[in-house]
Amino acid sequence: MRLDASLGMAQLTKTLTAFREQAEDERATATVIELGAGHADWPGPVDVHTVNKWERALRQWERLDAVTLVAASGACGGPAFDLLLAADVRIAAPNLRVALPVAAGGLWPGMALHRLAHRVGVTGARRLALCMAGAGALDAATAKELGLVDEITDAVEDRIDTVVSGSPAPGDIRLLRGLIMDAPATSFEEALGTHLAACDRALRAATGPESTDPDGDLPAGQGGER
Repeated sequence: MRLDASLGMAQLTKTLTAFREQAEDERATATVIELGAGHADWPGPVDVHTVNKWERALRQWERLDAVTLVAASGACGGPAFDLLLAADVRIAAPNLRVALPVAAGGLWPGMALHRLAHRVGVTGARRLALCMAGAGALDAATAKELGLVDEITDAVEDRIDTVVSGSPAPGDIRLLRGLIMDAPATSFEEALGTHLAACDRALRAATGPESTDPDGDLPAGQGGER
């Protein structure tokens, strides 16, 4: 889907929700959003209930059983910042310019800041929020340095095809994403049981229904060290 980022927040929420529901109905393994030009007036004249609906729509798309990919080029403002941080894979063309969303003279305090801290750490998030908010549009190289995009390429369409063709099967994507996202806030001992259960599931899928543990099944959450 090519997203017209110049639309208002309420309409963008409906558009993103419809796209996510279509992906669920089709059991897609990947969803691709191409960001169109956006406006600087974001979020515009909305109330907090409209913001809440937008944030929830982003969260539902972010948790799809499908790889979420954003391709960005040219001048991207407003919702581009949110979508870039919510996606699994962020691909930028060399001509990308990201206009950071501002409100009351500072960076818009949406949930993108929460995602940014998870992706690039507190130091990187602080640098962007406190030092870069008044810097105007960020070029592709700066956006990559700050963690807003993963890679820059002249062949965006080819890179999209490569990512989509290598996407995990539905059901595996949410599991892998959850294990990765939970890691910073979970100790090794707490995480071990969950990871062993996921490994057991993968081994069973590869070898059939027979147990891969000669001493019996390994229940989820009971493989931790003592």
